Parts: sequence; C-alpha cells; structure tokens
Amino acid sequence: MIHLILLLSLFTTKLESKAEKHLTKYYQHEIILSEGQSFYGGTIYQMLNNSDFVYIGKSRSKFEHFDYMVLFNENKTIKLVRVLIYRENYGGEVGSRRWLKQWIGISKPKHMVDAISGATISVNSLKQSINTLLTKV
Repeated sequence: MIHLILLLSLFTTKLESKAEKHLTKYYQHEIILSEGQSFYGGTIYQMLNNSDFVYIGKSRSKFEHFDYMVLFNENKTIKLVRVLIYRENYGGEVGSRRWLKQWIGISKPKHMVDAISGATISVNSLKQSINTLLTKV
C-alpha cells in the first residue's frame, strides 16, 4: 500500500494534488515534503526522507499559462518533468510523457529540443523556463 505523508497539508489545491499524484506514482513509497518556499516565480519543496526536491512553476502558452513540475536529485539533475495543468485548446502535446523524457538526466541548460507541430510557443516557453530554472537551482 502506498502512503503519502505531507507536512502541514501542503497539497491542498488542485495543482498540488496533481503534483502529489505524479510524485506518488514516481516514488512508489512514502514521501515527506518540507513546507514550500517561494523560488523563481514558483514554489520549491525539499524531500525530507531523501535529498530530492521538486519545483512547481508556471510557463506561458499562446494566450494563457500552464503549470508544470520538475523533480531534481541532490546533484540538481532532472529526474522527472510533468505538465500539471494546460489551459489552451491547442499545444497540449507539450505535456506528452514521450516529449518530456528528453529532459531527464539534464543538469545544464538544453538549447536544442524536439519540436512539436502546433505547440511551438509552449515548447519554447517550457524550454526557456526549465533552462532558467537550471541556472537558478
């Protein structure tokens, strides 16, 4: 049975609930998170039962913004990227697990990413957001 322990009821919003589901699925065991700290326009959470940390932030699409999360290990290398909420009718392919896999193992900004027809703005926006995050972490 999978348990998720959260300090101070951290995951209370729809966005945080989606992040909780992805983290539970990824770890397949108990997770203990610190209180979120504001960081680079989003929130960063430290795992208390290991040295990983997760960032939840926003990136622009054509007319709206979308929410994403990036899971890092102790060496500041990306372990997982997920789009949590995408609010546009077009360009949602940026949330495809197949496309997001290209970020796994990255610890320095990546300037060449796979293109997605119909999601150019979202692809470039997420690339810029993750690259900036990698330089700030």
